[in-house]
Amino acid sequence: MDSNGLADPYVKLHLLPGASKSTKLRTKTLRNTRNPTWNETLVYHGLTDDDMQRKTLRFFLFLQNIFMEHDLYLIY
Repeated sequence: MDSNGLADPYVKLHLLPGASKSTKLRTKTLRNTRNPTWNETLVYHGLTDDDMQRKTLRFFLFLQNIFMEHDLYLIY
């Protein structure tokens, strides 16, 4: 969050188990908002029906932070 109280949020999706580049997706960063709405489609390719039964989709909401070295995040 910046000095005017606005944030630059983005979302990362991780398909678990199995952390690899192909199981991670990211939205665009929305600038200067406290009420983000993403109008994006993120697609995982090559998933089987078995994968859909065994895997969990985890959402990470990040707030890009200009005052700290690392971004802040919440896990959903």
